[in-house]
Amino acid sequence: MRFEELDIPPQVLEGIKTAGFKECTPVQALTLPLALRGKDIAAQAQTGTGKTAAFLIAVFSRMLSSRSQGRGQSPRALIIAPTRELVVQIDAEARLLGAGTGFRIVPVYGVIYYLKQRE
Repeated sequence: MRFEELDIPPQVLEGIKTAGFKECTPVQALTLPLALRGKDIAAQAQTGTGKTAAFLIAVFSRMLSSRSQGRGQSPRALIIAPTRELVVQIDAEARLLGAGTGFRIVPVYGVIYYLKQRE
């Protein structure tokens, strides 16, 4: 399945193209059609199979299709990960896939001073 076959906004397709993705991986082909329709999904697959990209594509697509509640700088999405390394990985992929969306992506993780992260 190609990403262009799915209901993905052009801004997100731009990020997918920049990332060099051409076709969905098996986990993406199974989950994205449901997630893009607003359905909850759960998936388990080996590292490197595209799980992170799948949920980021769904999150960014949903954020682009729904209006902000107009609460200023409030987060519109919060992604929680169990390790700093995973936060760093998700941040990097989010910046790549979300480059054309205009969303501000801010990673926050423990064991570092709050004010330093805030700056």
